[in-house]
Amino acid sequence: MDVAQTNIQLYNQLRARGLPLDDLVLIRRAYELLTALYPGFYQADGKPFVAHPVGVASILAELGQPAEILAVALLHPVYDKADWGDGHDEGATPSRRGLVRDTVGERVEELVVRFGEVRLHPDTIEDDRRAIAELDETERRLVLVAVVDHLEKYVDLGALYFGDDSDLVRWTERVGDYMSEIAHELGEPRLGRMLSDAFAAAENEDVPAELRNSEGLQHYRLVVPRSRR
Repeated sequence: MDVAQTNIQLYNQLRARGLPLDDLVLIRRAYELLTALYPGFYQADGKPFVAHPVGVASILAELGQPAEILAVALLHPVYDKADWGDGHDEGATPSRRGLVRDTVGERVEELVVRFGEVRLHPDTIEDDRRAIAELDETERRLVLVAVVDHLEKYVDLGALYFGDDSDLVRWTERVGDYMSEIAHELGEPRLGRMLSDAFAAAENEDVPAELRNSEGLQHYRLVVPRSRR
């Protein structure tokens, strides 16, 4: 599948799928808040950081997820190291939550917070997989976002262009099979196949070191405009 990396590509994808105007407006508002909170941020593979949440939303749209989940996908990282301009470290402070709530509504904001509680980790993923049967529909959708969050870094082999991909690759080696199993248990066999195919393709690639991020980054970086330095 083609995975959107820009807002325009995502809007066109959603329009082609026949999303109502109100849903499209929600997605636009979520995207504009995302760009306001991550100006000048780039992933460790060199892509603008906002391309990643857009890609996550794009994959979830292809899987038929509703607009509120696509908005969560766009905003899933905002309580991490975003540029809130409030002098605080990461976290969902009351003022931050208020801004998100004012932008996309109480329901989506609550789901963004809940997403932080279901993010997958290598040390707990086996327990997470076993617990899926006990989750309600909303929690299952949020786990789906967490799985796609990892997949998006692989659909274009972006994970292999990180300055130092060793942690991410080891992470995938530990959880890749579990993620495919989780996708199937969530009723998304297509996603399970996408995960297996993406991880297998990455194993067969050898990206030259000269094309990787020269700063050896594992996550992302902030580029300050020259006029502000």
